[in-house]
Formats: sequence, C-alpha cells, structure tokens
Amino acid sequence: MHLSTQEIPVHSLQIGMYVSRLDVPWVQTPFPIQGFHISKQEQLDQLALYCNKVYVDRFLSKVDVKSSLSLKPISGSDKNQYDSKTKRLMDEKARFKPAVENYIATHKLKKEVSKASEIYAQVNSQMSIILRDMMQNGFVNIAQVRKASTEMVRSVVRNPDALAWLCRIGADNQQLHEQAVRSAIWGIIFGRHLGLSKHDLRDIGTALLLASIGKCKLPKELLFGKLTAEEMVIYKSHVTLTLEETEKMFSSSHQVNYILSSYCERNNGKGYPRNLIGNRIPFLARVVGMAHYYEELINPLPGTEPLTPVEAISNLYNERGNLFQTEMVESFIQAIGIYPTGSLVKLTNNSVGVVLEQPDNSRLRPKIVVIKDGMDVKLEKPQVVSLSDDPTDRFGMPLQIERSLKSTAMDIDSNELHEKLFNKNWFSFLQAS
Repeated sequence: MHLSTQEIPVHSLQIGMYVSRLDVPWVQTPFPIQGFHISKQEQLDQLALYCNKVYVDRFLSKVDVKSSLSLKPISGSDKNQYDSKTKRLMDEKARFKPAVENYIATHKLKKEVSKASEIYAQVNSQMSIILRDMMQNGFVNIAQVRKASTEMVRSVVRNPDALAWLCRIGADNQQLHEQAVRSAIWGIIFGRHLGLSKHDLRDIGTALLLASIGKCKLPKELLFGKLTAEEMVIYKSHVTLTLEETEKMFSSSHQVNYILSSYCERNNGKGYPRNLIGNRIPFLARVVGMAHYYEELINPLPGTEPLTPVEAISNLYNERGNLFQTEMVESFIQAIGIYPTGSLVKLTNNSVGVVLEQPDNSRLRPKIVVIKDGMDVKLEKPQVVSLSDDPTDRFGMPLQIERSLKSTAMDIDSNELHEKLFNKNWFSFLQAS
C-alpha cells in the first residue's frame, strides 16, 4: 500500500476524501476507474452499497483523513436499546423459502412491453373499480384480483423489465389503487428473483393488490402527510380492516391472509400489529413488506417528498439488520437494481436518460434511453446507449451513470417517451433489446 494511502471503512468516509481503490473490482461499480473525490452524499450512499472498505489517498484528499476514524457508523438504529433476546432474533440470518424455479427471460423487451401495456392498463382500471366498489358496497371481486395478479406474474416471468418500465410511466399517479399495482409489480419481480413458485408469485401480487382495502375505510386525512401519534394508532388499524374483508374471500388460513396479517411487521419488532421479530415474520410477508416499503419511498401518497430509486435503495441498505434482515435487503437490491428500469439518471457527460433495461449479466451497466444531451437540449429522437458496451464520451472518457434523479427533476412527458420508443415505427433501433 502506498505511504499516503489509508484503508477506511465506508461508514467513516467524508465528502472531500479521494478514493483511490475499492475492495471490489471497479467494473462492478459505477465509479470511474482512475479514482475520484467524494463530492456529494449520493457518492457516499453508493459506496456503502458496493463496498465495506475503500482506500483513501491522504495527500489528494481535501479533508483530514485521520479525523474520520473517530466517526460513528451510519445505522438506522442503535441496537443497544434492545434487550438481548430481541437483538439475538434481529441478528438471525434470514431464512428463505427454497428456490424452485430458475426464471429466464423468454421475451425481448420490445415484444413484451406491448402485452405488458395492456395488462398494466387493465389491472389499473380493475383495481380502481374494485376499490370504488369496496368503499361504496363493501364488496371485492376477488376473482378479478387473482386474475390480475396472474396476468402480471406471467408478464414478469417472461421479462421483468416491461412492467417495471410501465411503473415509471405511471409514477405520477398517486391514488391508492395505482400504488397497489406498482407495489405488486415490485413484489412479483422480487419473488421471481428468489425463484419462488408461480403460485407464490400470484399470492404475493394478490396480497399487495388487496393491501389497500383497509386504507379505503380510514378517514382520508390519514392518507396524506405526516401523522400524529394518535393518528398513527388509527392508521395502523388498516391491517385489521383489510383482514376483515379478505377473510370473507378466503379461509382464515389462506396464504394471502397470512401475508396480509404480517406484511407491516419489521425485523426489529417495531412493526405492527403483533410486533413480530426477524424470522418470526412469515417469509412471504417479509417479501411483500419490503416491496410495499420501497414503493412508498419512491412514489408516496401526496404530502410526502418522494425519494429517487438510489435514495430509496440507500435507505433500505441503511436499515439492513434493523427494519429488514440484511440478506433480504441484499436480495431485493439484486432483484430491483441500483438503477431500476424506468428511473431517471444523469450520465457523466451531463446528458439525461431513462433506464430502459437491465441485462442479467450487467445490471450495474444498464441500457439507457438518452432524452437530453449534455447541453440540456431535448432530443427529438431518443438515443439508446448500452453501458455494458463500454461507450465513451466525446473526450474518450468512459460513459457512466453519475447519479439518479427524481422523476420530477425534468419536464418529461413519460407517455410521449413511451410512444416514441415502442411505437412500431421506432422498433428498428430496439432490435438489440
């Protein structure tokens, strides 16, 4: 090790430090190979996702590196507040259901997205009607819900990027039924990654579609913004209200009910309604709980500021071992990706694009649809760039993702972009998709 280089844990890094080496290969990360100064919080969050420790050049750093060693680790919670039994249960390694399927994408994106568009529109329409009937008549057509879930499972199994892309198109829609549909898609994608059976995938989707039923029965003011302690007590009753309805549809022992009874539980025992800890939470409920939590971070109901996908992933990563088991968080990140399909990103040449597709063998270097050039000029014809092909900018430097952007950061008509990309006249430049 060079005399001016010091090994630093990622939790002790500071803005201003110069990272000269990682504990993983550079090509597995979005960072420039020649090293870089940490200039913003997003880079600290990304380093925490990829590395346990890095090597900092004290000479090139703009801050005193030695002083960083006194910093405390970033953590979602101080485990000293828990008793020994709770800490033991929290620290148990997550128990997974055995993988029974090895799913491989059988449809190209350009083929699947047309089918997925029909499914997405139909499911959104059905869920709008279902929740309206629930509020007006106290009736839910469970056959329609299960059929909707089954159709989404079939699409995700064929190619998970298609429905993930459509989540981006519908990200501006903040009604309960639309949030439920997006949550179901994330849950099914996660379950597919874990190799769960199609039956389990259908139950995951069904549970997430039905999770909003109880919220329909709450006062509307409880669904917006931050709640007081008293309001939170009432809000948490949505789980019980949901189960009152679903137990009319299924037997009380049905797997969907079992999931819905526990998806708001958390690894540290501070979830609800039963304060279950760690592996005491049913496995599929842990899958559903993480998908629901992620959707609420990136597309919250009105009154709460949304996070970018990278910020949401960083939030989850910082909560590993606390709200969620470490192994579950890591598996979810692998399933969804650091830059999920449909997320808005800025590239190192200052151009802006949307993640179109994440190849299984190169998820950290996805396919990007560039919609604005480096001079902030909107492109009439979006350009597709595959980062896995090692493209370079006009100066010959590697072209990479610099950071994730909020969906509201750019004046982009998502539906117009979708039409441009997937209208039959534009299929020619997606032949490699």
